[in-house]
Amino acid sequence: MKLRLEKTSREAIGTRLREVRLFNKLEQTELAHRAGLSQAIISQYEKGLTEISLSFIKFLAENFNISGDWLIFGTGQSPHEKVQKEIEVRLPKSLEATLAKGKKKSGFLGIPIVDPKSAARPGKVQTDRIEDWEIVRFQEATGRNNLVALETKADWVKNMAPPFRAGGRIVIDRDDKKIRPNAYYAVNSASKKKSPRDASVTGIRRLSQSGSRLWFIEDRTDKEFDYLDLKASDRIENIIIGRIIWVWQKMP
Repeated sequence: MKLRLEKTSREAIGTRLREVRLFNKLEQTELAHRAGLSQAIISQYEKGLTEISLSFIKFLAENFNISGDWLIFGTGQSPHEKVQKEIEVRLPKSLEATLAKGKKKSGFLGIPIVDPKSAARPGKVQTDRIEDWEIVRFQEATGRNNLVALETKADWVKNMAPPFRAGGRIVIDRDDKKIRPNAYYAVNSASKKKSPRDASVTGIRRLSQSGSRLWFIEDRTDKEFDYLDLKASDRIENIIIGRIIWVWQKMP
């Protein structure tokens, strides 16, 4: 006779499975594809409608380092607790720390959260200007040595589409200022109105350049896009703070 789990136990397992999926930033379809299952099965697992299979538990353990004890019984460490320990060990000791090529293929990295003016200043961020750290995976930061994180302001994104909303966070690569189609950038659109010492992030925009005109493209607008006509002496590097490579947004 097969032992069946009670509904409450199945639902608790489903809740923990959903935590694993969201923690790894996966949609149900993506997790299903990786596990060789259907999206409907993943949905049933998360809702507690179907008992989770042993083969799927093995898949989670091998691919996401999930403890079977935690998934089934809720004992031991959750993914968040495991990550916190990794962060404590791997958080850079200084802003000079960079990723060594060929090393640390997995894990997490601390990106300094700074204010808009500090983000716009050239050079390395001063340690006394760090407000907090944002944690991202090593894979998302590999080969990038000049990253900063910022809290998203309402006036930066009033005409932008999700995931750009006030209260979220972005990570920008301040060495990546090449204009690319459909990429998003932190910009200083008021650069010609203020002195360099007063430079600051003023918006999140897609960009397009036609001749000497730099367009700041919004996702939703009822007027013509803002633009700057650049002179030979103007440096576009002072206008483009950096390309956005990572976005985090609170659930509504």
